[in-house]
Amino acid sequence: MKKLIMKLLGLDTLVSDLTLLKKQNEELKTKIENLENVVEEIEIPDIDADDFVREDDVNDRIESYLNDNEYVSSSYVDDEIESKVSDKVEEAIEDLDIDEKVRDLFNDASPAPMSEEDIKKEVAEAVKVTLEKMVKALADQQD
Repeated sequence: MKKLIMKLLGLDTLVSDLTLLKKQNEELKTKIENLENVVEEIEIPDIDADDFVREDDVNDRIESYLNDNEYVSSSYVDDEIESKVSDKVEEAIEDLDIDEKVRDLFNDASPAPMSEEDIKKEVAEAVKVTLEKMVKALADQQD
């Protein structure tokens, strides 16, 4: 009779459900313990450590990286180009003996270099002669 009353009230299923829940509760407890062990093994980062990147030092770290490595800036490239061009111009002047040719052009074959004032006078005279020739050639073409 006792079993019949328990069945009618649903107490038998309640007891079986409670037994099942206790079993599942034990399984969950073991799983939680395992997870807690895994979490404890995870290393918590030390925010104050030197290797931890903070927001305020990102720019410093980038600049430090760029300075530690061979980073080409536009000013570096400009300086390199300028030095290479000036070197090549000097080599060309030496190879072609432009100084001697300029002296020969102005009928000054002496080994002594001309003064700046003398060069200005010679260049002015050469420009004047060239312009006179051009004006004469233009006048001849119009006639």
